[in-house]
Amino acid sequence: MQSQATLPSQSDVWGILPLRFESELTAQKLEIWRLWGLSEEFGPIGDNSTGACAGREIINELTGFLVRAVALDTQARIATSASRGVGRPREVMIPYLALELLSVYLRCHNSGGRQSVATSIDGKLGQKEAGLLFEFIKATIEPLNRYLTADLHRRPLSASRLARFALSERRRIVRAAKWRQLGALTKRQPSSNVLDH
Repeated sequence: MQSQATLPSQSDVWGILPLRFESELTAQKLEIWRLWGLSEEFGPIGDNSTGACAGREIINELTGFLVRAVALDTQARIATSASRGVGRPREVMIPYLALELLSVYLRCHNSGGRQSVATSIDGKLGQKEAGLLFEFIKATIEPLNRYLTADLHRRPLSASRLARFALSERRRIVRAAKWRQLGALTKRQPSSNVLDH
């Protein structure tokens, strides 16, 4: 269990991290914009174009998601240590970030998917993630992962795990919505065994 001394303070979370994450995301904004599909959605990007404005807004939004993920994680860790719970704190960053980042990605893409590609590492066959959604998530969480590893001495978040969670949860939500819709349709249809008087 992580001690409270290694948790970020409120002033770090809400004062320092937003500036740090925004700066790091802005430094790689062209790559994030490309993966997000900004030019396909808004056309060529100029300084005063609608696309540039949307690009700046998306960097601000992504910054907010990363900061909120740290805040949720800190809150979960404090709750775990206060309740004297044993074991690891509940994972809150992956469910939160996965759905938020997929939602942002789907604004400029009709669908999101991930691909596994064969690779060779030191002569051994392996498998790695690929695809625009995976690359978008990976680029977006880089500042958060640097913070987690360098400042909090924790393991980085897995872009693969985020992509898998997001797509799995989206499928579950769509499936549930279809079942609700089907249920509503069957309730509206008149019963065929009603007797006429």
